[in-house]
Amino acid sequence: MNIPQANYIEDKNGNKTLVQLELKDWERFVEEFEQLKNAMAMKSDLKDAFREMRQIKRGEKKGTTLDDFLNEL
Repeated sequence: MNIPQANYIEDKNGNKTLVQLELKDWERFVEEFEQLKNAMAMKSDLKDAFREMRQIKRGEKKGTTLDDFLNEL
């Protein structure tokens, strides 16, 4: 992602308080942010799945058979 051109609005003390972006840049940012959130959620789900697999292998948790899983659908 290229960093978009931004205009900063400052308060009376010169502190930056607001940012203005072109709408197309904002929309691209929101889209890329959503993609990143989805990727992070998937990564978390995969980590949980691998943790659960290790627990099943160690006998700490009962696994579900494919038949049981499909019957729950």
